[in-house]
Amino acid sequence: MDTLRKPLENALDHELRRIERYIVRTWIVLSAIGVVFALVIAATISRNLGLTMCAMSVVVVALFALSDRMLARRPLGKRTSPVVVAFEGALPWAFFIALYFTQGAAYALASWVPPLLFAALIVAWVARLEPMAPIVVGVSGAATFLVLYFVFVRANVPTGPAHSILHDPPMQFSRAFSLAAAGALGSVVARALRSAIARADQAVRRTELFGKYRLVRKVGSGSGGSVHEAVYSPEGGFERRVAVKQLHPNLVTEPLFVEGFRAEAELGARLAHPNVVTIHDFGRHEGTFFMAMEYVDGLPLSKLSHRARNVEEPLSPDVVGHIGRGVLRGLDHAHEGVHDAAGQPLHIMHRDVCPQNIMVSRIGEVKLTDFGIARVLGEAGETSTRTIAGHEAYMAPEQIEGRGGLPADVFAIGVVMWELLSGKRLFARENPAATLLAVMAGVVPHITTVRDDIDPAWDAFFVRALARTAAERFPSARGMLEALDAIPGSRSDRASAKLGTLVARLSSARAPNAPPGDDDSRPTMREPLSV
Repeated sequence: MDTLRKPLENALDHELRRIERYIVRTWIVLSAIGVVFALVIAATISRNLGLTMCAMSVVVVALFALSDRMLARRPLGKRTSPVVVAFEGALPWAFFIALYFTQGAAYALASWVPPLLFAALIVAWVARLEPMAPIVVGVSGAATFLVLYFVFVRANVPTGPAHSILHDPPMQFSRAFSLAAAGALGSVVARALRSAIARADQAVRRTELFGKYRLVRKVGSGSGGSVHEAVYSPEGGFERRVAVKQLHPNLVTEPLFVEGFRAEAELGARLAHPNVVTIHDFGRHEGTFFMAMEYVDGLPLSKLSHRARNVEEPLSPDVVGHIGRGVLRGLDHAHEGVHDAAGQPLHIMHRDVCPQNIMVSRIGEVKLTDFGIARVLGEAGETSTRTIAGHEAYMAPEQIEGRGGLPADVFAIGVVMWELLSGKRLFARENPAATLLAVMAGVVPHITTVRDDIDPAWDAFFVRALARTAAERFPSARGMLEALDAIPGSRSDRASAKLGTLVARLSSARAPNAPPGDDDSRPTMREPLSV
């Protein structure tokens, strides 16, 4: 079946069919030109020769036109019919016979028309990448020429002063050998070209393919690995744009990083929500691990917010509200919407909600990603973690103390939204220790003291979202979402379109004053510190 054929073979069949039809149509054009020249010969040199050549050229035009129609209907992957090979292979010798009967033996042996046709045939079959046809045409042509010479031509070659060594049998054997050798050489070249194409395809796959994924360009990198825009191109031949995340080869021997990478893929495969990046595949390839995921055509929120600050363009409250709603819906799904085989909620805690792990697209989508250090609280009946992990500037106080639960994710998105509205960092300091101290005891300014063009209801919202104790915080992502919906001006019908427009504009080029790595980011704290 064609659907089971390799993509390279299918592609070659499509392209070679185009080439073959081009060759056939070229023969039609050349034969039509031959008709004109034959008529000129009939009018000026030899009426008998010209009319014979004209008739033969007309027949060739008709036969190649028929071949073109048959080629258009030939099933994909089916090789050229032996009838076509025999027809084309007979052309030089049909003209040779015509020359012999109209002009005599000496003229037929000296004419350039048969060898020129033969050479064109060999070139055409090599261009079709048909390895068998050239050798068949060459060997059969050599045999046909010798039969015609010894049966018809030899007895009628000129004698006396008109005789030439070119008319003798040794020369004809030499010509026949040349025909067979040319066919064999054409066969070798066609086979070599096919092999070269296959090797080139393998080389491309080795250098550009990560398994079934053709890497297009690197879109991000860090100490843990890199993310590429890629094209999913399986054996069926169809394509789909994806993102491929690769673990750095140096970390393959580090169980902590490998386990986190594997956990991210496993949890991501369980999450199915419009506001969470979908994980499609996970595997190991050429010494490292990879993960294929949904491609989001846009920017990490970290880059978007940093570039917006560089061009002094504050995000409007409805856009910030739109981003917050997207993340909260994704968190609500992770916290309450994923169940085990028995139907019990898994309560997946993200633990690393930060601008680097929120993707925003050119059409205004908001998607939470990177569940690499997430923890499933429900499987063991836990309500909190016992390790410290995440971006320290977005950790909840209880998370720093190693007892963070689901409300820690609520605290993190609260920090993100406060920073988006204010255009400033909330807890980030010059070093991680100072940052953690700020989270535990630093003053959180009312947002209206930083930005006076927003509704005062935002102050009460952030007081609760950023409460130092989990009990004073919103009870869940859904509860925070409901409170966000109640803030005047926090939503609009155009918020998604406004975000998409901003992403498209700021993703096209780095902000003029932005330094390399324009996301104000530090790597995720992944070392599990037991407490």
